[in-house]
Amino acid sequence: MFPELSTIYLKRKRLGITQKELSKKAGISQSLLTKIERGVVIPNYKIACNLFELLEEYEYKKEKTLSEIMRKNVILLSTSDTISKIIRLAKKHSISQFPIFEDEKVVGAITTNDLIGIGKDIPVKNVMHEPFPTLSENTPISIASNILKQFPAIIVVHGRSIVGIVTAEDLL
Repeated sequence: MFPELSTIYLKRKRLGITQKELSKKAGISQSLLTKIERGVVIPNYKIACNLFELLEEYEYKKEKTLSEIMRKNVILLSTSDTISKIIRLAKKHSISQFPIFEDEKVVGAITTNDLIGIGKDIPVKNVMHEPFPTLSENTPISIASNILKQFPAIIVVHGRSIVGIVTAEDLL
């Protein structure tokens, strides 16, 4: 659902943005922005979308991103690794989530919870589940926090390269 136009003024004020600054960034006149905020003029869809996108951009600029909280040393496992290797790495590094790779692509994931009651010589490919979600290093923490309510970890990427991992513990 599209936000109410009346929220433009409230969001702009809350973020400490001047009308001059927002109108310049949106490519509209300051007087048009004033009229929109007062409810005198209803902008076309494109202008309204642009204003809301800019306000959202400003909001997220002030927020930390995944690059600021991620753990950079990601331990990569292959589908042929065994459960005993994961247990050893989990204990050594105090890690409980592992991405699984095959031919330099993430193909699955495994957590220490998945290992309970499983034989130690079993290959990872027999136990792994779907890969963790992947997000850009510039993703705001608020977006990641919602995703971490559903998944145990997020893979952080820069372009196509994995640069980190984030878990719920990193948000605390």
